[in-house]
Amino acid sequence: MAYRFATDSEDYSDFASGQVLYSAPGHPAFPVRLTSEIFQRAQALLGHAEPVTLYDPCCGSGYHLAVLGILHRQSLKSLTASDIDPNVTEVAMRNLSLLTTAGLANRRQTIAADWQAFGKPSHQAALGSADRLMARLAEQPILPTRIFTADATQPEAIATALAQPIDLVFSDLPYGQLTAWQGVRGQQNPVWHLLAALRPVLHGQSVVALVTNKGETVAHEQFARYGRFRHGKRLITFLKPILN
Repeated sequence: MAYRFATDSEDYSDFASGQVLYSAPGHPAFPVRLTSEIFQRAQALLGHAEPVTLYDPCCGSGYHLAVLGILHRQSLKSLTASDIDPNVTEVAMRNLSLLTTAGLANRRQTIAADWQAFGKPSHQAALGSADRLMARLAEQPILPTRIFTADATQPEAIATALAQPIDLVFSDLPYGQLTAWQGVRGQQNPVWHLLAALRPVLHGQSVVALVTNKGETVAHEQFARYGRFRHGKRLITFLKPILN
């Protein structure tokens, strides 16, 4: 896979999971450069450069959303996240709080206290990362964020929680290894049900970017595929709603 947008090999060590950004057991951090690449490809499919409303219906720890909120703040109008597991939405809420200077300052204060108490080199490194992340956020407008708990395969759960149409959906879906679908019973295809639940909250030009394993079927009769690519064991698929 060749990068089209995130072409520079930047140092993303400040985004290491558990250093400043919070981690959750069983929810590994999504690669930062790949996160940026997927977002920029999806934004290009929208066909305009205006800030977008972004939603992740299976947000997990919210790690990659926090990454996008820092790296691509100027391209975002709002950021919304949900997950069926209330335990991980609590972690996601803490990660999204780092998109404010107050939230990041509180996190830095905690890291500084750990550095004073234990003096570990990892704490000192985390302090440096916190300072550099704060510099990235300096003088940037506040990004409206929202997080709620919901089953992403249930249309009413999504539609009642979202107040405006979504421009871009970006989600790293459960693979059935470290994470698994919780809301769909039997042999039903959860991705189909996810897309069905998302359709009412999308407009005609919306883009959906879903990350799955390579064996997953990503399809729905109300969506057209606008491209896909593989990255290791991951399959990234881009779709748009079919206009009625």
